[in-house]
Amino acid sequence: MKKLTAALCVVLLMICVFVPGAAAAGPALGATRAYCIIDADTGLVLAQQNMNEELHPASITKVMTLGLACEKAQGNWDDIKLTVTHEDVYSLAGTDSSHIALREGEEVPLTDALYATQMASANDGANLLAEYVGEGTIADGVAKMNARVEELGLAHTHFANPHGISDEDHYTSCYDMAQILRWALEQPGFEQVFTRNEMYTMDPTNIQPVTRYFSQQDKMRIGSSRYYISSILGSKLGYTNTARYSYACLAEQNGVRLICVTMQSELSTDKYNDVRTLLDYAFSTFTGYTDLPAQGITAPLSVVGGGGSLGTVTVSDPGVRLLLANGLTADDVEVTLELPESYVLGSDPEVYAVYTVHGGEKQESTSVRVDAEISGLPELLENSTGQELEAAKAVKPQSHAFWLLGISLGSTAAAALVTFLVVRFITWRKKRRRTRTEQGQTRRGK
Repeated sequence: MKKLTAALCVVLLMICVFVPGAAAAGPALGATRAYCIIDADTGLVLAQQNMNEELHPASITKVMTLGLACEKAQGNWDDIKLTVTHEDVYSLAGTDSSHIALREGEEVPLTDALYATQMASANDGANLLAEYVGEGTIADGVAKMNARVEELGLAHTHFANPHGISDEDHYTSCYDMAQILRWALEQPGFEQVFTRNEMYTMDPTNIQPVTRYFSQQDKMRIGSSRYYISSILGSKLGYTNTARYSYACLAEQNGVRLICVTMQSELSTDKYNDVRTLLDYAFSTFTGYTDLPAQGITAPLSVVGGGGSLGTVTVSDPGVRLLLANGLTADDVEVTLELPESYVLGSDPEVYAVYTVHGGEKQESTSVRVDAEISGLPELLENSTGQELEAAKAVKPQSHAFWLLGISLGSTAAAALVTFLVVRFITWRKKRRRTRTEQGQTRRGK
């Protein structure tokens, strides 16, 4: 009897450890394999289930394709035309995939290709955008997609194509796709394409005499549908027999902006019902942002350049605005600094303040990294330049005129160098702070 009891205990323990779907916070879904909800502003994970599991994404792949195309165009779409290649069309032969009947040699405005890929989920449109992004073949565009994955620091994604047709080497996770969507929303024009509800008209081209019409296909964004959810601003649908139903959306309610990604819902109705469950939970749990002022945490960071040490600067936490669950306060957030061994002038200083939320059962316990403050760099550069000028005075010139010329040129060059470095640093910090707040390494806390 004791042996039987012990065996049962072992089985129960294994079930508790290995049953998928358990999460620190948030709904447990049965008909949907994985999900991730993040704050659209900071990338902070709010709730999840199997968010790092590598799964087939289907057409939510196109979020990356569209994001790269928008990034390259920088909002200047009007005068760009793309020419459809043989590969764009015939690489899809036999796949029974969604398309807009592009033909080889057809000249397509970039704007039309963007809306066709987003609204009609056109795989031939995605191929065309991949060639535009890669400035060559579809494979070149896919290489750019994977390069961006690496730059974003995402560990569970690899793309084999720009459209999402299932392939063993084509996978992502809910967490990675949520961060890809967050990045894409920062690219010029992407949110405009991603959130369009009105029908889009594509005029006849040099080859196709017909007018083509695209309408968004998400029933959760159609007011007359029983699945309608008013908070969803934009979305991308995905489906293949292998991937089943996938979904990525941007939703907003009462000033709170969320990104929600679900993968491997068995049925379309499962997807509709589970997304509603997740958004209802999120918007009732996360109702407002909490401002965390700077805590005065500082650390020295050595600065090197020109083959030697220039001195040290001070790194400090800048403060942050976080989306915390009802019942959590700033006291539930821990702040630390993450620094490299040294800051090499001319490179990007990878200095971060890491804010860790201890959410317990109310919120996913996780961290977010934001750019830390650096103070003392302009003064350090000025002092370093001054020391060099003082040292130069000890060198005896061969002629008075040459000495004056050397001092003049040296001072001018030094001043220009200081100005260049300071301006470059300030501009870089402003741009980085405006466009990027990275999600840190997730920590489960129980």
